Amino acid sequence: MRSILPVILALVSGCGVPPTSTWSDCDPNARLPPEECLAQLDAGTDASDSGTDTSSDASDDGTQAATCPGRCVPEPSSESAGDWPRTPMLLWLGPRELAPANCDEARKLGGYGDDVEFFEKYRRFAYLEAPPATCECTCPASEGSCTKLPETIEVRAGTCAENGAPALPFGGPVGWDGSCTSTNALPAGADCGGEPCAQSVYASPLPGPTSETCPSITKPATLTKTTEWLWTGLACEAKEREGTCDPATWRCMYDLPYPWLQCVALRGKHDKCPGNYDQFKPIHLYGEQPVDTRGCTACECGGNPVGSACVASLRLYDDAACSSEFSNAPISSVIDQCTNVSLPGRALGGKAITDLAYVPGLCLATGGEPTGTASEDLTDAVTFCCYAPFEFPK
Repeated sequence: MRSILPVILALVSGCGVPPTSTWSDCDPNARLPPEECLAQLDAGTDASDSGTDTSSDASDDGTQAATCPGRCVPEPSSESAGDWPRTPMLLWLGPRELAPANCDEARKLGGYGDDVEFFEKYRRFAYLEAPPATCECTCPASEGSCTKLPETIEVRAGTCAENGAPALPFGGPVGWDGSCTSTNALPAGADCGGEPCAQSVYASPLPGPTSETCPSITKPATLTKTTEWLWTGLACEAKEREGTCDPATWRCMYDLPYPWLQCVALRGKHDKCPGNYDQFKPIHLYGEQPVDTRGCTACECGGNPVGSACVASLRLYDDAACSSEFSNAPISSVIDQCTNVSLPGRALGGKAITDLAYVPGLCLATGGEPTGTASEDLTDAVTFCCYAPFEFPK
């Protein structure tokens, strides 16, 4: 008599994490591996079309017959076998990246010739990884305008690096719109306490935007979602081999090395296996497309902008007509601006502020929260009940 060693424990016990391996390092050619070998190759490893009789030592319980060149596998039995197909099929189950490409590849693995046909019956999957959706909200830029000029512009008798240097007003006239003006002009060589007055020009920050808004809108979020099955199950059918088994209700089947298993399959998710296929719990595999309700809530745009600003250019000229420019410095509502005069003491005949513009800010969004889940589609499930992959002598 022979005892069956339970293997494939991780999958059939209903564990939610896939095993790290599907086979071990024991002899792949052993017909009857020793008891200390766990998760070995199945009993039909050396079955092929070579005509070698791999079952010449029939057991007391009739599980093998000398006339079957493959493997004798029982039909489903017991009261629970009513709906189960009577003919087993071969099932490969393991990490997706290791899965055979097709059943023809499996046929070649078994060493069978082109006259033997293996047909793909099912390709199903296990261990779904489908994290919540990633939602991204983007809103239009803010809208606004800038109309005001710096409150203070002055000429300093010191470089920008000096503190407390004497200063002279250098702003424009009342109501100045930034166009060319010679108001507060300084002639060349103007003296401020024994040193040139025109050594640097300071401008206070531009006033901020005079009006701005964030458009108030509702829009869909940008949705990103990933779906991955960690394990693949490939079920292949082949006709029965020529040969007889004892008892007669057993089938003489083509066989492949472990991790290929002899299994019966029934569509749907079932929790009970036929009596002689109940060494392990049922294996539930699912179609590639899950039931996927993942999504995002809508994005709501509005509120006050963040990061908006006003910018302009402060231009300095040697002459009052603003025809000879010697400096063009950016100014903004974010920081003040100081510009060193390249030739201290030179004439500051005119000035202008040009290119006054609004820099849009960021309109913040609310919403965009992930919703829903992805789960196995029970309507596309297949339940496999598998016979022990190999036998051990007591």
